[in-house]
Amino acid sequence: MKRFSKITTTQLARICGVSQGTVDRALHNRSGINPETRARILEVAKEYDYRPNIQMGDRANSMLIGVVLFDLYNEYFSKLAMSLVNEARKFGYSIIFQFSGKEKKNEKMALEYFDYIGVDGIVLFSVGSDSDEYKNYLYSLKKPLVLIGNKLFDLPFVGIDDESAMYDLSQIIANNVQSEEILYFAPVLRKQLHSINAQRQRLNGFVRAMKKLNKSYRIVTNVEELSNCRGLVCATDYYVLQALKHLGYPEDMQIAGFDNISMLKDITVRVMSVEYSTDKIAEESLNYILGRKYSSVVEHSLICNTD
Repeated sequence: MKRFSKITTTQLARICGVSQGTVDRALHNRSGINPETRARILEVAKEYDYRPNIQMGDRANSMLIGVVLFDLYNEYFSKLAMSLVNEARKFGYSIIFQFSGKEKKNEKMALEYFDYIGVDGIVLFSVGSDSDEYKNYLYSLKKPLVLIGNKLFDLPFVGIDDESAMYDLSQIIANNVQSEEILYFAPVLRKQLHSINAQRQRLNGFVRAMKKLNKSYRIVTNVEELSNCRGLVCATDYYVLQALKHLGYPEDMQIAGFDNISMLKDITVRVMSVEYSTDKIAEESLNYILGRKYSSVVEHSLICNTD
């Protein structure tokens, strides 16, 4: 498949861990640069097939950024999509979306499409994989790619620490329940998830909190297995809504979810949740792709729908 995209000096600077000015000195054989640094930059430039555009220089970019999401049915994805569009617009970029439907084959097709049309970078909410074959494929793209939502291998990632957030949340719920076991409701765990999937990280945070507090707990993946209890932690807010409907909206339950969706404000049962900024995720993701200083960690906070 023909590759139409070109690596820019900004991207070379990011890969080499130097300033764009240093890259410029190396490429044009100017003074004021360490010989070893110059050799390293030239080596990377050759590896990535850097070719300056005589007429337009590094401005000969597509000005497009590809984004792969699961879908837009989930409120989180819809908010994130708008955050990415708004952030890209600040830099004169446009966003092209592709949707995997949580299928890895669709995800790879989306990435191949972005590679073919020559986007300047990719934001990927990955279905996930533990295979070396997929890892090698992602690295073969040779363009800025940043993960959100699910971590994957050692690729760049922007987002919250899911395990830490769930650990904090679960401790609060458990501390408000005296002696009964705490239930963890996560239907997604019926599926095989890759080793550092966000949902597995959330489960790890819950289990770690229960063990620290010496609390009895049970993991539930089917709503029919839920019983009346004093403490219930759900892997997402959508699972909270599913559980409350099944249990008849009990008022005396300590219950928590994740993502702080707007629908929580429509119910009277007190629900705690984890909140974080999609705008911040979009900002840091674009910073990475554009070769700017970025932060991989986005802060989270714990909130309650009735406060």
